[in-house]
Amino acid sequence: MVKGIRVVRGTCPTFAPGIDQGLLMEARIPRIERMLTRRNAWIALGLLALLTACAAFALRNVRVDYDFEKFFPKSDPELDRYLEFRERFGYDNDFLLFGIEREEGVFDRVLLTKADSLAARLERLPLVMKVLSPTRLSEPIVTPLGVFETPYLRFAQDSLLAIDSARIWNDPRIKDFFFSDDGKAMLVALNAEPGLSKEKCDVLLADVRRTLVETGLSDARIVGRIVGQDHYIITMVKETLFFLSASIVLLAIFLWFGFRSLYGVWIPIAVVGLAILWQVSFMTALGKPLGILTMLLPTILFVVGMSDVVHLLECYLEEIRRGVPRIRAIAITYHEVGLPTFLTAVTSGIGFATLGTASIPPLQEFGVYTAIGVLVAFCLAFTLLPALLILTDPQKLLPRKDEGSPWDGRLPVLFRWTIRNRRRILLGFAIISVLGIAGASRIKVNNYLLEDLPNDDPLKEGFVWFEETFGGVRPFELEINVPDSGHSVWELAVLKEIEKVQGHLDTTYDVDGMASPVTVMYSLNKAFNGGDRSYYR
Repeated sequence: MVKGIRVVRGTCPTFAPGIDQGLLMEARIPRIERMLTRRNAWIALGLLALLTACAAFALRNVRVDYDFEKFFPKSDPELDRYLEFRERFGYDNDFLLFGIEREEGVFDRVLLTKADSLAARLERLPLVMKVLSPTRLSEPIVTPLGVFETPYLRFAQDSLLAIDSARIWNDPRIKDFFFSDDGKAMLVALNAEPGLSKEKCDVLLADVRRTLVETGLSDARIVGRIVGQDHYIITMVKETLFFLSASIVLLAIFLWFGFRSLYGVWIPIAVVGLAILWQVSFMTALGKPLGILTMLLPTILFVVGMSDVVHLLECYLEEIRRGVPRIRAIAITYHEVGLPTFLTAVTSGIGFATLGTASIPPLQEFGVYTAIGVLVAFCLAFTLLPALLILTDPQKLLPRKDEGSPWDGRLPVLFRWTIRNRRRILLGFAIISVLGIAGASRIKVNNYLLEDLPNDDPLKEGFVWFEETFGGVRPFELEINVPDSGHSVWELAVLKEIEKVQGHLDTTYDVDGMASPVTVMYSLNKAFNGGDRSYYR
């Protein structure tokens, strides 16, 4: 009996050959066989079906998150400084910019009427704080009789429009902010309420797009965080479904070549697919959305979790080919391969869990939830898989023609070649490692998110257009502090120093559209001198 067991045991990997291992197997396998009954299999499937139904119900609340601020490391002094700055001066990215084009020039009465109607309608939308449009701006002029407001654009009459357009072209406050250098494009800016959630951003964006259609400006370009968030989330969902589908198809092809039966394809995919469903549902139940990194979790789990199922199934089929009865073949398989697959799952989980020590929250979540997913896949491989094997005819898992694999003759040849050339192989890997270290030292880190998108992507094309036409959409804010608490930025000496900084930015970097306490004083000086352009200083 011991001798026969040793022959069977030799079909699958084990830790230590010999009589002792065979005797140990003789003692344990009957206990495993007693648990592998059709009744227990149906009970396991019923419990798993109940848990799966709960998991599927939880999926109705699944959310996708797009928040790059979560990638800021915790307890970073620069992050604290940024949050303090934002608390004092407000958010700098809760805006939408609308680029309106006309090849013949934007100073057209019909076009400006549409732009003015757009600004008026946008201002009445919920979640909108302010809308800036050159058609709704006016310049104050202080006279002995009082303060008068003069509109920058009197577009109701073509004769006044020509005069106002020439005046705007000499006023950097309006021209640099709202018009392109060639006069063929203009801007309308919308400031939304700060810190809007994803749901509120979607509502606002839908209202904005409907308003553009109603005003006849549906072809206007839009950029801003709200648009980028919507586009990136849609892109992430599409790409996640694409890569998950691609991985399923590729693994199905390899499973077919490996097992050459339909049951050998769908059973492993079903086990791992259920693990993915459970993991995503678990995150959803905890209120955790799928983020930029955790969107990769289904694809990674599908590939990593498949290894345990394939090892178990292959060992089981080897026993079946040797004529071992079904229940005993399952018992031998889980006795022989159980511990190695357990160690594989644990070490993989530990590897992912180490990311939980990172200071960046998305990395922490990705590592922890992926580690949990690996262990969930392992648990299903030891519950769902044996239940399916008990209830499935083993012959359905075997190919109709049991032909030898082409690798049966090639792998021994490759092994002998490896043994003969072991020193050369080690030397080659050492050279590759040195080159890899040298190459890794030249890696450059950047935050150019648009480079992740193809050149023909609508969002990227829109941002590139704004970069080329208006100098970009990303604001640069410079904080100026007066060290002595007894002084302020409104003192003449401080204002002159700020003026030097502005002059440096203008002459050295050709920066347009600057706003500061100095430009406020310029505007006041001009207003108190009857609006004379020469007093804008």
